[in-house]
Amino acid sequence: MAVLALDPHIAPPAIVLQVADRERPAAGGGRLLPSGFLSTSGSQIVDAGGRSVRIASIGWNGTDSPPGAVLAGLWQVSYRTVLDAIVAGGFNTVRIPWTDAGLDVPLNGYNDRLGWIHTSLNWDLVADPAPDANGRYRYVTTLQLFEKVVSYAGQIGLKVIFDHHTNEGTEQKNGLWFDLGPGSAGRDGGVKGRVTAETFKQNWVRIARTFAGNPTVIGFDLHNEPNGEKGLITWGGGGPTDIKAMCETVGAAIQSVNRDALIICPGPFFYAPPPAASGMDPGFATPSGNLTAAGTNPVKLPIANKLVYTVHEYPDEVSDIARFDLAQSGAAYVDRMNRGWGYLVRDNIAPVWIGEMGSSLRTQADRDWAATLIGYMSGDYGNQGGPTFGPGQQPISGSWWLIGPSNDPPYGIQTEWGIGNFRSEQRDITDRMLMR
Repeated sequence: MAVLALDPHIAPPAIVLQVADRERPAAGGGRLLPSGFLSTSGSQIVDAGGRSVRIASIGWNGTDSPPGAVLAGLWQVSYRTVLDAIVAGGFNTVRIPWTDAGLDVPLNGYNDRLGWIHTSLNWDLVADPAPDANGRYRYVTTLQLFEKVVSYAGQIGLKVIFDHHTNEGTEQKNGLWFDLGPGSAGRDGGVKGRVTAETFKQNWVRIARTFAGNPTVIGFDLHNEPNGEKGLITWGGGGPTDIKAMCETVGAAIQSVNRDALIICPGPFFYAPPPAASGMDPGFATPSGNLTAAGTNPVKLPIANKLVYTVHEYPDEVSDIARFDLAQSGAAYVDRMNRGWGYLVRDNIAPVWIGEMGSSLRTQADRDWAATLIGYMSGDYGNQGGPTFGPGQQPISGSWWLIGPSNDPPYGIQTEWGIGNFRSEQRDITDRMLMR
């Protein structure tokens, strides 16, 4: 059930108490990103003045779930409090997922499975101040929620990256960014396909147009974790499952309505070496995302200095890589990053943003993973072929998973919702990925 709402046109006292909180600088020695949009120069992400910056982001889940799902934690705190907590953690950006099926669906404030809404703390998520015959309120849609989140994030200096997570709100079983039409079997796992490649593109255009000219929204992460294990995805060569072509087509469509945001292109995941005909290096597995072809066959956009590539890096706790006999720390792990994506940064070809990374850090193996990855991002493995960074340059950007508490690995960075309550073992790592 929903909590009885206050007048949605009047901010409740809880919101007033947060004014001082939102004026605090980013914690952990980190810095907020400068105002304005970002671009790229070689392997660096730069601000409007050409100065190198580091996207130090954290994920906020919830709207990656079935239609009507709310951002996590809104059953207990306001969305403003969550954004304040992100800044208090030293982060300068939040990564927020969306699904095609859920974009226009009103938030479900009553279903425990999707997360109900603490209405009096999220008073402006009520679309109609008059409840229905059952005493229930009608809430805004997911896209309208995003507009409110972006508005408040802009007030506190926090940037936003939107991530297309799935088509239907469940794990994308077909490995693709669409589930209907040529290239797809017309299904996404057990769910009947409803989203064509064209629908996917037009939904991105709509989001891009919604936030055009708004410097709070700095990037669009085109698709979460495309899975090459199904044998469908190629890099180049054309066809409906060519992920390079998707990034170019969708990226160009976005840039036609929004020239300013970064276009973030993912490498497809391969727990085993990809097929020889894939267009990618078939020599080794890349469970974090295969960008082996991006150096010689790069994504090309009409506005070229807006391209960022992305991978996800997790230890076995999350990614289950041990059963494939893949290293998660040490020299072998460094070599895999070098070959899979790190060379793009090392050779000054393009920036790479680690769009998800995280661990509960409760075992020595997890801690070794974190030490290797954060050291690699910081330029500590130049003697093993990794990237290094000179004066005025920023290390590799990353996004920790995730804000809030969680009962599933890698758990959340907080022990409970609110401002503070950070797990010290995770903060010891995230403090090292902040922008200085």
